[in-house]
Amino acid sequence: MNTPSHVPLVSIGMPIFNGERFVREAIDSILAQTFTDFELIISDNASTDATWTICEAYAAADPRVRCYRNERNMGASYNYNRVTELSRGKYIRHAAHDDVLAPENIERCVEVMEDDDAVALCYPQMSRIDANGAVIDTYTDSLNLRDTDPVVRWQRFHRLCDDESMCDPVFGLFRASVLRATPVLGRFAAADIVLLAEVALRGQIHEVPEVLFFERWHAGTSVNANPTPDGRAAWFDPAAHGRWENYLPQYRWLREYLAIIGRVPLSPRQKIACAAVMIWWLRKNKRALLLGPAALAMRLAGFERLAVRTASRYL
Repeated sequence: MNTPSHVPLVSIGMPIFNGERFVREAIDSILAQTFTDFELIISDNASTDATWTICEAYAAADPRVRCYRNERNMGASYNYNRVTELSRGKYIRHAAHDDVLAPENIERCVEVMEDDDAVALCYPQMSRIDANGAVIDTYTDSLNLRDTDPVVRWQRFHRLCDDESMCDPVFGLFRASVLRATPVLGRFAAADIVLLAEVALRGQIHEVPEVLFFERWHAGTSVNANPTPDGRAAWFDPAAHGRWENYLPQYRWLREYLAIIGRVPLSPRQKIACAAVMIWWLRKNKRALLLGPAALAMRLAGFERLAVRTASRYL
């Protein structure tokens, strides 16, 4: 039984804002896990619908559920980082309020993590589902990085994952010691991709070859509901709305990638090799690196619609 004095092996953090439509199904799928030694930490970002009432009811019925509420909407980055800070487990998993977990999801990932200390993140294969729960498509082998050499993992990460990739591995099971060594989720667009990059450099990423995660794809998802540069940046941090740098995301990502290389404990040779990968990255993203300043110039000149249209070519 999970009591206040018991420290569970797994912490599941659910940041949420106005999620009344899907949150019951998401929480039910977590509470139905075959692995039971976990805590579910819910942080409500000042929802204006029935989200808080629903979550409080679950907390009253199950001691594994703890609820917290922010006085105002602090953005996704703050809320993801908050549930991480409140977590006590050896392993941490983030959970979106509209996704669904198969019953064996946590159990399969824990088995891998307990068996191999080199694994920093373990996630299962994923299917996307629509608002009604029907399967849209399935993703396999999206970020299975089992190489022992961190430089090889860094190279493969940048070839496999970019701003157009599905980031389902970010909803896998993290080794808490690794996750806490990172900034977790930065206050900028696509910060989840940057987080995965740092985790890949710090340890192996393992994909469980079973579809045990169902990501909800509907009009209200962060990507679909925020098609503009300002909208995407503001989802992560409301204070970022209107900033000029929202039109230059690749420049921010490059800065973050270089910062990762600087802070992760690597040998000088490894750091140089990782930095060399970024030369390839610059070539791969040269179109976006050119379009970004053009879109920004259009916005500053008052051509907002044209700026958004130009930015959509690299977002």
